[in-house]
Amino acid sequence: MNPIEKLKKEFSEITRLNYIRSLLGWDQQVNLPPGSFGGRAEQSALMSKIVHERLISDKIGSLIKECEKLDNLDIIDAAFIREAKRDYDLEVKLPTKLVQEVSKTASLGHAKWVEARKNDDFSLFQPLLEKMIGLQIQVAEKLDTHPDPYSTLIDLYEPGATYDWIAKIFNKSKQDLNKIIKKLNNSTDKPDFSIITQKWDVNKQWDFSIEVIKGLNYDFNKGRQDKSAHPFTTSLSSSDTRFTTRIDENFFSTCVFGSIHECGHALYDMGFKKEIHDNILANGCSMGIHESQSRMWENMVGRSKEFWKYWYPKLEKSFPENLKNISVEDFHRSINTVQPSLIRVEADEVTYGMHVILRFELERDIIEGNVNVSELPEIWNSKMEDLLGITPPNNADGVLQDVHWSGGAFGYFPTYYLGNLYGAQFYKKALKDHPSLPEEYEKGNFSNLLTFVRENIHQYGRIYQAKDLITSVTGEDLNPDYFIEYLEKKFYPIYRV
Repeated sequence: MNPIEKLKKEFSEITRLNYIRSLLGWDQQVNLPPGSFGGRAEQSALMSKIVHERLISDKIGSLIKECEKLDNLDIIDAAFIREAKRDYDLEVKLPTKLVQEVSKTASLGHAKWVEARKNDDFSLFQPLLEKMIGLQIQVAEKLDTHPDPYSTLIDLYEPGATYDWIAKIFNKSKQDLNKIIKKLNNSTDKPDFSIITQKWDVNKQWDFSIEVIKGLNYDFNKGRQDKSAHPFTTSLSSSDTRFTTRIDENFFSTCVFGSIHECGHALYDMGFKKEIHDNILANGCSMGIHESQSRMWENMVGRSKEFWKYWYPKLEKSFPENLKNISVEDFHRSINTVQPSLIRVEADEVTYGMHVILRFELERDIIEGNVNVSELPEIWNSKMEDLLGITPPNNADGVLQDVHWSGGAFGYFPTYYLGNLYGAQFYKKALKDHPSLPEEYEKGNFSNLLTFVRENIHQYGRIYQAKDLITSVTGEDLNPDYFIEYLEKKFYPIYRV
């Protein structure tokens, strides 16, 4: 067996151990009884220790050195060695005790976050959040891949990205988004938002969401949808990708668009080519690219007029009273209402970016040690007022709304808005290659779009890095202007401005 095959065998087993760790996490968020979190935290910490020690072993290090001497490699083997070395070089810098402590704190932190959000009590979460922030600062110091610690953490989710690169994009986006928001606010013919804020039967919402994701070609033979406090997607093998949603009986968008969003993530994970299954290349090349798929399906497809020309008659059958005397055009305008809102995952496409920018700027201050954790609720509310013009009435809908900090995912949030940008650029290319896609949606046909993203994005996993993938597919580097162009073309007619 040559060095590459030996290294692949080692990483296949590491990947399967990570799938087991993901199973523990999925079960915690979907099924675990509240009194069992302590035991699960210890189990998760143990799995993290096993994976970490296996990854930083002398055997792995020696095999990587052997593989680096090889030449004339095909694209898969070259990418495999590159990503194996990246994973090894990062992990070997982290003490096992620190890795265990992060995992254990994340598991306990998630339980406390759920409790704190349910009871609207930030003090319940504060001690574990303080501990997690301290641990993430230690992680950044140990890794030391960039001059500033926040860029080091960002790089874990968006390889190659830095704070300065993202800040430049976001600062321009703030101006562009504010311009659009101002123009829409001046409309004298705004959508009727009350259409989707009626009382919607939760069981019927669930059934309809299942019908929609089946229509989008999600394979229920290799996955499932469940409910959780915060929607997420996870793979438990290359043939087992699951996701969750949540339901609000007073807001239609939460369930169906949450389901479409997570389905977009799942379709990506289900689309890797067989040659990279159950190995480190079987993953998204960056979280921004991963988010591009979920945002594209949720918004550019799922909130389009053509999409609802097909699905609206079916929705009317499920909710005849809710939709009595309401046209598909009025419904389409309602689900695309643009207005400041408290919850990021339920925000419209235009104001969504402001939610991400808020977290991006706040996380930098947290990691730099410029704010105390006890001040976060007040600072959060102040930033919401500055960026969106609204103040959360409570912490549950403010600083406690997102799950990510409980798991230590500092540096993750900016990838959400980058996903919008990547998604718009990919989608423009898809429409250029297949102009009839919107007409196909009207007939319930979403297969050609799925084929496009499978052939150009999904199948490659981590074979290409994000900067290379966007150039390979679209012929240019990431260009934020495409997203702004998309928003203007879509929302100005909806608001009749």
